[in-house]
Amino acid sequence: RGAYDIGETETSRFGGPRDHGGQDVFAACGTALVAVRDSTVQRTAYQKRAGNYVVLKDADGQSYVYMHMAGRAVVKRGVSVKAGQRVGVVGQTGHATGCHLHFAFLPAPGWYLGGKAVDPFGPLKMWARQPQ
Repeated sequence: RGAYDIGETETSRFGGPRDHGGQDVFAACGTALVAVRDSTVQRTAYQKRAGNYVVLKDADGQSYVYMHMAGRAVVKRGVSVKAGQRVGVVGQTGHATGCHLHFAFLPAPGWYLGGKAVDPFGPLKMWARQPQ
């Protein structure tokens, strides 16, 4: 929620020369991050490269990962969230330069279960057009 830019450069897009496993979305630090789909909070943690992050998993087994959040997720593991519900805020924790969200999308079986990240650019553009 708030002003943002879905990065379209080689370094902010999925894949590329650095094998980037997600899509960077640029926004001011503190901008609210919301669930893109109805889902359950699968994990909240801090990791050296990802910084503060949260993993949401929908009923179809797809995972949505939000990295570099300013602080810990505002939702707890095991809690159900609705699309549009706040899960955290944009930051620059971990291995990040500037305020942004690193968003990863993994089809079923999802995060930690052998799912492979796919390019989330198309779905992000679609979700951005949906009214909140």
